Amino acid sequence: MKLVRSLRISETAGLGNIELHGKVGAVLQRDEGIVAMLDVSNPAKPKIVGRYTDGAQDSFDGDLAFAHDGAFLFYARQTHQFSKDGVHVLDVSDPAAPTSLFYQASGGTLEVAYHYDGTDEWVIFLDAIDGLVVTRFVRASGSLVEVFRDPEPVTTKVGGPASAGLVVDPKDPATGNPFLYVSTGGSGLQIYNFSDPTAPALLGEWNEFGLADLVVRRTTSTRTVYAATEYWFDKSLKPRVIVLDASGPASISETRALSLGLPADDQWRVQGMAWAGRRLLIAHSHAGLVALNPRGKLTARALIGGAMNSAAEPPPKEQAGFSTAAYAMDVERKGPFVYLSDAATGTLHVLRLAR
Repeated sequence: MKLVRSLRISETAGLGNIELHGKVGAVLQRDEGIVAMLDVSNPAKPKIVGRYTDGAQDSFDGDLAFAHDGAFLFYARQTHQFSKDGVHVLDVSDPAAPTSLFYQASGGTLEVAYHYDGTDEWVIFLDAIDGLVVTRFVRASGSLVEVFRDPEPVTTKVGGPASAGLVVDPKDPATGNPFLYVSTGGSGLQIYNFSDPTAPALLGEWNEFGLADLVVRRTTSTRTVYAATEYWFDKSLKPRVIVLDASGPASISETRALSLGLPADDQWRVQGMAWAGRRLLIAHSHAGLVALNPRGKLTARALIGGAMNSAAEPPPKEQAGFSTAAYAMDVERKGPFVYLSDAATGTLHVLRLAR
C-alpha cells in the first residue's frame, strides 16, 4: 500500500468513520461533532467542500450512512452528556451546503445503516438505551418514523467506541432475502431476515462474548462474518478478528481468530475493517493499517503518522515488534484506493493498493 495523499481535516481533534458514495464522501470529526463533506471525484486527491455542525460541545463518536442516491446522509451521534444523541438527517444534495432536516433523539446512538428495498427506505440504528431501532425514512419531509424496537438488553447493546457493528445485505445470495447483521459488545452477533423491516425475524445468534465492527462475505452456499472483538465492556479481550461460519444462521460457529499478537490494551485495538479483493483491511489503532489474507497472514502494512492534535493521547510504546502510528480509526475502499481516518491527527490518508 502506497501513500498518495494526506489531507488535514481537523486542526484540533481526531477523525472517525468514513462513508463514500460515488463522487462524494463524508468523514466525521468525531470529537467536534462535525461532518466534513468531501469531493472524491479524483480518489487520490479528496477535497473538503462543506461541513455540517450543530454546535454541540460534547461530541464523543458516531456513524454515517448515505441514502441510495447520495442525496441524504444519516448521522448517528453520541455525546458525553446525551445532549444531542440520536440520528440527524442531513440533506447533502449540495455537498457544499449540507443542511439538517430532522433529528431523532435517543440515548447514545453509535451505529447507523440504510436499506432501500426498491419502494421504501429504512434507517436502522443501535443505541445504548433504545437498543436496535428500525425507522422508515419519509423522503418528502426528511423525517424518520419508528416501526420496530428491540430494547433488550438495554445498556449492554451499545456502550461506546468499537462496541458495535451493523450491516445490511440487500440480497442474500442463498435466499434472495435482505439480511441484517448486528453485533454488540454486550450480546455478540445476531442475524435477522430483514424482508419485513417492521418485524425483523431473528435467524440465529452467537453470543460467546461481545463483538464490535464487522464485515460479511457470502456466496450461494456460505456466509462468513469477520467481527472484531470489542473492548468497551471487557478490557481483557485481546484485539482479534473472530471468523464466524454463519452458513447456517441457526448454528453459527467460530472457525478461527485473526490476530497480530498484540496485548489487551485500549491503545492496540481493531477499529474499522473493509474488504479489498482477497485481503481484509484493518484499521488497527496504533498498529496502523494492516492487510491480512483470509487465513490471517499479514500481507501488507502501512504506518501513518503525523503531528497529533492537542486533545490526542500519546501513542503507546512499541508492542510485539510493531512501531506505533497515530491512531488508525476507520478504513474504506474505493477501487484501488483506500481511505484511512486518523483519530489523533485529524488527517485523512489515501493509499493505493498494489496490484
